[in-house]
Amino acid sequence: MKRSYCRRPVSLVAHQPRQRTRRGSWLAQAVITMTVMSVLMTLISTTLFRMYRHQTVMVERTFQTSTWLRLSRDFRQDVHAATSIIQSEDGRQLEVTTPDARVVWLADGEIVRRVVPTPETSDAVTSVNAVTLPGEAYVFADNTTRLVLTSGVSGAASVASVEVTPLPTPNGGTLPPDVTVATTGLDHRFANRDSTPEAQP
Repeated sequence: MKRSYCRRPVSLVAHQPRQRTRRGSWLAQAVITMTVMSVLMTLISTTLFRMYRHQTVMVERTFQTSTWLRLSRDFRQDVHAATSIIQSEDGRQLEVTTPDARVVWLADGEIVRRVVPTPETSDAVTSVNAVTLPGEAYVFADNTTRLVLTSGVSGAASVASVEVTPLPTPNGGTLPPDVTVATTGLDHRFANRDSTPEAQP
């Protein structure tokens, strides 16, 4: 009886440090787990943000490429079918006259507009009233647009071009402009200009 009574307090005193050691290890494990989880959450959120930003950039590039292809197709069709082209004094507008209609191309900052004036509208097409007129708008974000008309020499046909130049990047880098070149009157190159209606059979 005495031996069991003496051993009991000794066993209790011996077990108390072990319980404290276990509680301390659990707290350290919890702190380490929370630290690892926070690091993983940071890495995952950063990766997701980069993936989302990359996806947004790719979508914008795809949209810009599609817009550029559509602009090049329409611009070449109008210039190739043109019988005459007149450039405005400020250089931001090209008036293309085709056998079917009169088309006005306007460079307005980041937007290139293809406007088809109607008989009811004024002959003067500006960036203000061009929005209400029928036509197409080609938007190029973070770019500047320009229309160029080069007159032909020695009877050569004139050349019209549209340039879309990206703005400088934040680090100061510059990218080359996208240029579409079209020769005026290319659809009429086989027409006999010397013949008259009376001379034709």
